[in-house]
Amino acid sequence: MEQKQFAELIESTKHIVLSAIRKNLYEEFYDSIDDVVQETYMRAYKSLAANKFRGESTHSTWLYTIARNESLRMNQKRNRQTSLATRLKEKVVQDAILYHRNEMEDDGLEVELKDLISNLPWKYKSVLALVSEGYKEQQIAQKLGIPEGTVKSRSFRGKQMLKKLFFQET
Repeated sequence: MEQKQFAELIESTKHIVLSAIRKNLYEEFYDSIDDVVQETYMRAYKSLAANKFRGESTHSTWLYTIARNESLRMNQKRNRQTSLATRLKEKVVQDAILYHRNEMEDDGLEVELKDLISNLPWKYKSVLALVSEGYKEQQIAQKLGIPEGTVKSRSFRGKQMLKKLFFQET
């Protein structure tokens, strides 16, 4: 396919491609629309250049499908990236909680961390305070008289709240 023909194909199908992307790409990832459009047309061009378009459908239907699939791929990719970023932030918070007390005192982080923990509801504050002192989940459960599963969930939720507070202040 010649460049001029492909440019005409793009011009005649761009509204269909964008429609497929709007319907399938998660709204929070709309900043990736240009990437999805580019990948859609790159795949189409490679297929057309290799004579892989079988003509079982119209070009617009074919491009709609490619755009849908590329949107779904982008959703997966961005979700993985978001998940990784979240895990990294959680690790930063976890490291701050478990960081050696003396070094934290030197940096003033212990005071800041205790201030942040004090802003949490009591059920999360009580668990995280014991976590920061180095107690294990089983020990915390015994100390507070609650099931170990409750300690895990309160610890997780408390860390999530703490992370939000921590990153709001930085």
